[in-house]
Amino acid sequence: MSRPIHAPARLLALLALTLPCAFAAHAADRFEVGAGVSFTRDNEDTPVFAAAWLPEWREYRGGTLRWEIGAMHVRGRSDSHYDNFDDVTVVHAGLRYERPSGLVAGFGAGVQSGKTEALSGDPQFISTFGWRWNRFSLLARHISNASIHQPNDGETMLQAAWRF
Repeated sequence: MSRPIHAPARLLALLALTLPCAFAAHAADRFEVGAGVSFTRDNEDTPVFAAAWLPEWREYRGGTLRWEIGAMHVRGRSDSHYDNFDDVTVVHAGLRYERPSGLVAGFGAGVQSGKTEALSGDPQFISTFGWRWNRFSLLARHISNASIHQPNDGETMLQAAWRF
């Protein structure tokens, strides 16, 4: 038996499918999608998916500063020893710095939907460090609430991403 899809969910799905197409004509190299694995306490792992819009802001010290507006979805863990069973989606905004050598670093803040011991409340802070080769990136990322709420296990992830 399937559950009905509510109007807000349909609207979000429609926007997710149409906005990239609307921007694609003049926004080459600004959208990034990624997937990987996330770990929390006791190395419990789960898949993670990410999407971001990365418009260029300005040149800075030989690199490029970009705005980062995106979302990350961390799947719940059905076999967790802790309260990490729910899916969590974090919508975030921040800055990303990219060097011509390929170095990538970023920081942002976001709000979440869902709650686990690993991601226990707003705000969430997202840090990124990695390397980029043309359109492909390999990123180490961490999401945490900086001990504003307890527990504060956080999620540490390794993501492969593709820019288009």
